[in-house]
Amino acid sequence: MAIHARRFIASALVAVFFTAAADAAKWQVEPDSSTVRFIGSQEGSAFRGRFRNFSATIDFDPANPSAGKIVGIVKMDSADTGDAERDATLLEKDWFNPQNFMESRFESERIERLEDGTFAAHGQLTLIGVSKPVTLAFKFEVTEPKAHFSGAFEIKRLDFGVGWDATNWIADNVAVQIELDLHQ
Repeated sequence: MAIHARRFIASALVAVFFTAAADAAKWQVEPDSSTVRFIGSQEGSAFRGRFRNFSATIDFDPANPSAGKIVGIVKMDSADTGDAERDATLLEKDWFNPQNFMESRFESERIERLEDGTFAAHGQLTLIGVSKPVTLAFKFEVTEPKAHFSGAFEIKRLDFGVGWDATNWIADNVAVQIELDLHQ
């Protein structure tokens, strides 16, 4: 009986340790110092925008990237380029269509460490109801109890059915940049 009790206690301690270790990898976004930006091109000139309303669930330990999970959500009606006419166009049915598709979502399926020490989150991006594979390249720097996530990916907007088919006015390629300050 004493052996069973010791095994039970040892099992309980191991479970508590692994639960605490798993919890240590969960990060919360500090929204006031974090940004999700996009960069497009209009008539050959770059323009920048941001999403004012976004969230992320990051369960990530750089020592064990394959066990990590990243989910990012942006509210499509929060797009802001600093140009009222462009912002109004982005909210139209042909573009972000937030009346029917309120959110865009990235969800990682697999995370790996690259040879240069950075990471790649392979996952699905869903934009106006269309899901496509995307690889989010990122750096993750930890200074306990905080961390900084810096990532980017590029999409072709027409692959998602975003905007007009003509690319002479608005280019097809759109870069997305993500800077997140995090805490545990």
